Amino acid sequence: MTDENAENQEQGLLGTLLSPLRAPQRMVTDIETIASALVSVRDRLASVDKSAGLLVSSVGALQAPVEQIDRKITKLHKELVQVITQRMTALQAPLDRVDRKVTELATLEQTITERMDAIDSDLNARMLSVEQEVRALHAPINQMAADVATVVTLLPEPGDGALARLKDTLTSSD
Repeated sequence: MTDENAENQEQGLLGTLLSPLRAPQRMVTDIETIASALVSVRDRLASVDKSAGLLVSSVGALQAPVEQIDRKITKLHKELVQVITQRMTALQAPLDRVDRKVTELATLEQTITERMDAIDSDLNARMLSVEQEVRALHAPINQMAADVATVVTLLPEPGDGALARLKDTLTSSD
């Protein structure tokens, strides 16, 4: 596996692991967008209120509900921020655990890599040593084979030996 593939795979793994942790941030962004839109609506209502002063004075009954809505929006904004803050605080401990686990996994991977490299190096050294020993034994083994062949050719035939003469002596019919 190339370094680039390993890096992409590692980034993909980390991205996958961290994806659930990004969801609260997306929620915060969405809620902030909603809150910003609500504030924009409130500001727009205030602008309409100023632009149509005569209309507002004739429809004074609408001012109280608009103010109530403004208070509710402000209250909802504060509550949403509080809820999001609480949930993000609750998620911080699991995030910290995930960070620690990622660090532990990286350390473990480094340790395993170092051990595998050491084993590979040791195995190569031992194999070279065994190869040298086998090469060193090659000449003596060939010499021994030649010596055995010489001894075999120098041995008398089985019927010519001392036992054969003894047998002949004991079984002779004299």
